Amino acid sequence: MPLIIVPAGYGKALFNMYNVAEFLANEKLVTWDSVHKSGGKKHSNIVFKRRYKRDRSIKYEVTDKAPDKRSPDWARVVAVFVSGKEWQFKNWPFQGADDGDLVDCFQKVKGFYAQYDTDKAEDIIKKWNVKTLRFQKNVRHGDRAQFEAFWADVDAHLELRRSKLAY
Repeated sequence: MPLIIVPAGYGKALFNMYNVAEFLANEKLVTWDSVHKSGGKKHSNIVFKRRYKRDRSIKYEVTDKAPDKRSPDWARVVAVFVSGKEWQFKNWPFQGADDGDLVDCFQKVKGFYAQYDTDKAEDIIKKWNVKTLRFQKNVRHGDRAQFEAFWADVDAHLELRRSKLAY
């Protein structure tokens, strides 16, 4: 089952465990703080079925806890939403990750940075090989385009890597 990692914190990152499933499964950005304020629960992991552009459903797992550095689960990690902070990658098993050198990391795992179109990206994002997903802050009809871009990039990345995972 493919694994997607999201930031654990509540800072400026648009996605965390409160709202990421709504985007990945239902094509909508719902702010995590609105989900939190309405009584939504934060789960440690979520499993959802992807049907978009598929003949059959494929299960994906989403978590905000990276696998242990030596875990075989790293073979399942297909994407990560980045927060713009290098410490997010401490104890990741890729060469240079502990030192902030994420070249090897983003060759193996597709990175995404989500931001509002009115916000300025963190400077470090420009140095990383990640796809920026830009959302309109007050209009939701553009969310589907970012949803489609996300899945197109994940699929292309997995095809390029000749992944053996069902995706």
